[in-house]
Amino acid sequence: MTHRHRRRQKITGLGGFAILPCLLTAGAASAQNTGTEAPYRLEPLTVEAARESTYAVPNASSATRTNTPVERIPQSVSAIPRKLIDDQGAQTFSDALRNVSSVRLVDERDTNNTNFLVRGFDAAIVVDGIPMPGYFSIPETLVNVNRIEVVKGPGSTLYGGAQAVGGAGFLGGVIAVATKSPERTPYREVGLRIGSYSERGVFFDFNQPLSDQVSVRLVGEARRSESETDRIENERTSIFPSLSWAPNADSQLTVRLRYSDVSTLDYSGLPTRGTVVDAPYSIPRSRIVAAEDMPDTTTETRGININWSQRFNDVWSWALTAAYTQAAVDQRGVFPTFFGNAVAEPGPLLTVSGARLWDEFDSVTISPSVIAKLRSGNVAHTLIAGLDYDRTRDDAFLRLSPDPFFNFGVIGAIDITNPVYPTWVEPVEPSPPDQENRYRSTAVFLQDQVDIGEKLHLLGNLRYTRVKADDVNAVFGVNNHSTNSKLTPRLGVSYEFTPQTSAFIGYGKGMRVPLFAVFSQPPKPEESEQTEIGLRLKNLAGVTATFAIFDLTVKNAIVADPANPGFSIQSGKQRSRGAELDLLWQLNPSWSWLASFTHQDPEVVDDPVLEGKQLFNVPKTSARLATRYDIRSGKFSGLGFGLGLTHHSKLPGDSGNTFFTPTATVWDAQASYAVGRARFALSVNNLADKKYFRPSSYFGGGQVLPATPRTISASVVITF
Repeated sequence: MTHRHRRRQKITGLGGFAILPCLLTAGAASAQNTGTEAPYRLEPLTVEAARESTYAVPNASSATRTNTPVERIPQSVSAIPRKLIDDQGAQTFSDALRNVSSVRLVDERDTNNTNFLVRGFDAAIVVDGIPMPGYFSIPETLVNVNRIEVVKGPGSTLYGGAQAVGGAGFLGGVIAVATKSPERTPYREVGLRIGSYSERGVFFDFNQPLSDQVSVRLVGEARRSESETDRIENERTSIFPSLSWAPNADSQLTVRLRYSDVSTLDYSGLPTRGTVVDAPYSIPRSRIVAAEDMPDTTTETRGININWSQRFNDVWSWALTAAYTQAAVDQRGVFPTFFGNAVAEPGPLLTVSGARLWDEFDSVTISPSVIAKLRSGNVAHTLIAGLDYDRTRDDAFLRLSPDPFFNFGVIGAIDITNPVYPTWVEPVEPSPPDQENRYRSTAVFLQDQVDIGEKLHLLGNLRYTRVKADDVNAVFGVNNHSTNSKLTPRLGVSYEFTPQTSAFIGYGKGMRVPLFAVFSQPPKPEESEQTEIGLRLKNLAGVTATFAIFDLTVKNAIVADPANPGFSIQSGKQRSRGAELDLLWQLNPSWSWLASFTHQDPEVVDDPVLEGKQLFNVPKTSARLATRYDIRSGKFSGLGFGLGLTHHSKLPGDSGNTFFTPTATVWDAQASYAVGRARFALSVNNLADKKYFRPSSYFGGGQVLPATPRTISASVVITF
């Protein structure tokens, strides 16, 4: 369950010369037959090189909305292909994103309370070009994922109307997800999975061409598992039908549907005393703060995404993406009444309260764009101009359980060392909902990618966004109405010294109107600003890498109001500056290595109370090292092994840094064997069964989560 100021996190020097060459040459340009790509589609890509990299992705679509070689993008971009997901046996987005530097991961039990951070700040999840709405931004499964791209730093020059619904916003970056699309080659896959804590699941992928022009695909999963934590069971069902119609080589229509249900018992974490703070008692890791007969928390998402792309000739093309998304959460939870105070409880007896948070979103997004590819001499332009429009309905209520003595939802007390749970008391559901908010966002954007010869590449991007918000919550006495607009630029240059080495420098701004929180007066827009410089290697002796130094600052950041519980306020500035490395090394055709490393200083730099504090739940140092060896010939051909470690430094458990959870290094391992049409796989996370804690984001911090212990998962996939 989220404190209102945390809920909103889940939703959304170079001058202007990058665009000037376009204005000087576009009129006289002659067409270059380079083809066009739908700006939202992240298609599978194959590397052709002297030593083919197993996991390197040479082009990226999310950073520019066009299919662009990575070395021509003046911003850090990392990609996770489907092969890496399969080889590492990843089942959650955190499992996959641990391979990327500067990404703060999310515990599966905490996904209703927080979202991914990139370089210390909120990152929006964009699925097939459409930001996920509200605080439902973390997709529930990887089964339908084809590729993930992480754009690091402000991305609001590229996507929207998501300024309204993408509550996670684009301050820290964009996590762009490309789902599986219908293909012209028949493909069928069925898989079974079993594992620790009674894990069992089935998944499938059926792709079938119906004609030369029409193909359909159906991907789905049903999974159930228990947990180290008492009473917690997770269930999810996901189905993803899609249809593609290509009447000719220049036109394509793709329709994707999404249906997902997830349910689990709400988990507020454990008190710090007896876990990470010394006490005369010890709290078992498996303990839960809950009530008897407490209903499960449910999350439902439904949606349709329609993309139409059309190439008119060698110069002009256009694309239209339209989407409707409906998402709802019904969260019932129990938590210590003196929440977040590490010394408030003198012993193991906790007074607990109950609450119900219900929230439902309906969002409509329409995004047309036009692409022009022009050339004059050795200067080539790729221009894209477009409109993003979003309209969102957000109805919600947050009610505490009835209590005859206090007004804090108290339902009883629990001895956390030997619990007897109180009976759940259902909060009274208001009708209509207390919160009835409406958001509308309109944005126009223009981008010019300029290639001067084969080595020099310029990028210029401007976006104008206007957000109108009606933020109404009668219980909290909120009746805010505001209209905010902002022009956000992005500029950069990259230079290829050789076909294998390049450098870039980039500058960009982002903005977000802070919705889905409770303010006593209309809030100011949050603004992010980033400068970075980087070096890249492209298959140099098998090494593909990006090294970057960055400085990212956010103004008007949102924090909880310490004098007014339930409300949020805006602080001055927060900043993250540091260096990061993402590296892939194909030692030989069978043996690959992956490494990522980040060292940053994520801190509050301008706030009378929190200045100098490390940003909540953001490590200063994080790292990932993984290797994979596949036997490609001989009697053991088809056998593969993987080993990895993930590391993070200590983590602040709240915004005031009153406690930290410790440094942790965790190992993982994988093995697989492909024979005929079957592939058998085994994966082990937390191989050494390290026992440690991480901060919980429930009500904005103050509690801890026991990190997932050793888990083993076995699967078999049959294709036919």
